[in-house]
Amino acid sequence: MSEILTKARELGQAIVDSDEYKTLKKAEEAQEKDEEAMALLVEYNNVRKALAEEINSGEVSDERMAEIRTKLEESYEKVMSHPTISGYYEAQKKFEAIVGQMNSILTYFMTGEISGGCSGNCSGCSSCG
Repeated sequence: MSEILTKARELGQAIVDSDEYKTLKKAEEAQEKDEEAMALLVEYNNVRKALAEEINSGEVSDERMAEIRTKLEESYEKVMSHPTISGYYEAQKKFEAIVGQMNSILTYFMTGEISGGCSGNCSGCSSCG
């Protein structure tokens, strides 16, 4: 059992040392320091929350639902067009892809089942590193 924990610690350190993790942390820090980005995120979350409460409060007409959807999409586009926020989400997406690949590899070795598009044959594949 101690070998498993040792390997888990090594994997944890490899994750922290990875370019994807470092990029994610830098992007997260930049976003948190960007007052405009944070204000946009707060605004988006407030719009989303208000719209969800309206939808959950009772029946909403198809017309109002279309208005709500449009308002939410506009707010989302505004958020995602901000370079600091989009940079963070891009870094997060890349990091999550690595985590997904790790999970697929672990699943393959534990179950023999292939998940996430990994064939289990690493020849010619650079996805795992």
